[in-house]
Amino acid sequence: MFFVKCQVAAIAVATTFFTVPLAAAPFAYISNQLDDSISIIDSEQGKVVATVRVPGKPAGVAVAPKGDRVYVSTPEAKGFAVLDVKKGELIAKVAVSDGALGITTGPDGKRIYVADWYNNNVDVVDADSLKIIKTIPVGESPSGLAVSPDNHWLYVANRLSNSVSKIDLFKLTVAKTVLVGSHPFGLTIDGRGERIYVANVQSDNVTVLETNRMLPIATVKVNAQPYATALALNESRLLVTNQDDGSVSVIDTESLKEIALIEVGNKPEGIATHPDDRHVYVANWFDSTVSVIDAKTLKVIDTIKTGKGSRAFGQFFGK
Repeated sequence: MFFVKCQVAAIAVATTFFTVPLAAAPFAYISNQLDDSISIIDSEQGKVVATVRVPGKPAGVAVAPKGDRVYVSTPEAKGFAVLDVKKGELIAKVAVSDGALGITTGPDGKRIYVADWYNNNVDVVDADSLKIIKTIPVGESPSGLAVSPDNHWLYVANRLSNSVSKIDLFKLTVAKTVLVGSHPFGLTIDGRGERIYVANVQSDNVTVLETNRMLPIATVKVNAQPYATALALNESRLLVTNQDDGSVSVIDTESLKEIALIEVGNKPEGIATHPDDRHVYVANWFDSTVSVIDAKTLKVIDTIKTGKGSRAFGQFFGK
């Protein structure tokens, strides 16, 4: 599932405000594409505590490093929305491209990066002015994005080109593009900036790239239509959502072997790890739920009802 062709509703913002103090446990921000909304989950309570209307079929999510803003791509509105966490409401709608999908920020929070699925480029947006600084051509149908820990490199999964591009964020140019598996979509970079894990939807595997030379060091078989990835337990485990069989593959990052397969909801898509580094949240598109996995015991410990068509593609956990 990529885009849903529906008529965009009027740009009115209907918001249910937070019912708990912001000092509570970290929040997860789940985009509900079919409901035009974001569900805000309090991870301590294990339930949705607020719902914010986000017109434009929200898909991608990126939480600012400070945790004060959430950026949500809105493909039908040709851009992204900005959620003020403290106010619990939208404060801006930014037009950037025809097919805004993947979205992320760097560790310094100064820029927002938006992948344009239709026009085959990445828009670089200043986080303060919300103006486009540069538009960088990449491969066909860019989707997943990840910035290196040193804020120097941006990695882009180009789905229809079967490749990953490495962008120099100092020069704002593509430094290198390499082939991976068939139809790469989501990707994750490790904390040292040394490896990228790329979910390849049509070849049912994960490509592991060494970032310095951009060379594949392994290809790990998973299940049907892997979509996105997340690291947990001090990066010892990689969890991968498999869309077509309602499962999550668990890969040991030392041996680079699949060690478990966990059943979750129907059509799992977005996945992100709680700041505790142990609990992993999975958005289930067809079930409109989020499954909570304990990465240590490899079991689902909770299922949380969200909105219709939960996607949450990107890093959706705040502080």
